[in-house]
Amino acid sequence: MSVPAASLPRLPLSQLRRWLPSPLPSLFPSLLPSLLPSLLLSLLLIAPAQATLPAAMKAIERGHYATAVRALKKPAADGDARAQNNLAYLYEHGLGVPQNTGEALAWYRRAADGGLAAARYNLGALYFRGQGVPQDAAAACRWFEAAAQGAYTDAEYMMGECLRSGSGTGSRRDAALALSWYLKAARKGHGPAQLMAASLYLSGEGWRSEPAKALVWAEIARQNGEPQAEALAARAAKGMRTDLRSSALQQAALCVKSAYLDCPE
Repeated sequence: MSVPAASLPRLPLSQLRRWLPSPLPSLFPSLLPSLLPSLLLSLLLIAPAQATLPAAMKAIERGHYATAVRALKKPAADGDARAQNNLAYLYEHGLGVPQNTGEALAWYRRAADGGLAAARYNLGALYFRGQGVPQDAAAACRWFEAAAQGAYTDAEYMMGECLRSGSGTGSRRDAALALSWYLKAARKGHGPAQLMAASLYLSGEGWRSEPAKALVWAEIARQNGEPQAEALAARAAKGMRTDLRSSALQQAALCVKSAYLDCPE
């Protein structure tokens, strides 16, 4: 599912992403070396909901980034938040223009102020990495929360990370609230969030250990290609009665089949 940050391939607009590894620690230190590469968050270059910028969108899909920049500048200047977000992305990565993080930050801010959840998430990621701004976990988590309130899936996952670790929340750790954010993202098919939901259910951090639910979400994450999910599922199933294990696997299958409408809380 991931695209290496070093590569900037020509992809369909809906697929053009930058992925960042999470620096936050795993709940299971023994899994840390293999778990971190899978705990990813994305910066998504989004397409307009309506075809208001067809020239820019086609240019990006074809890899004609300079043409896209020219096509985006006017609607961005006119206040189109989607155009502002996409233009910011091009400046951030130096696609069609010299790389300019300050310019990217300015356009992301305008789009975020216009209420675009994706831009708010993108700003959070810049503060998270300290790219173009001083690294500031508190600011990052504030932007992630703003984006998550707009139901932006990657931001929901990052809110789980912020609250689980206390990073950016004044050292206030709240695993129960973190789990609720992970579950929001998990029910939208977010593999890392499914894995973390399983981790919290198994560890019992902030609540109580529920291995059956941990097995359900670990199995779902496994089906979504999370490589660490199989080991986590084995830990959850260890010592579990055969009938309970079978029931959990059936629940996982039902959850996936229902498009995440029928999943354990």
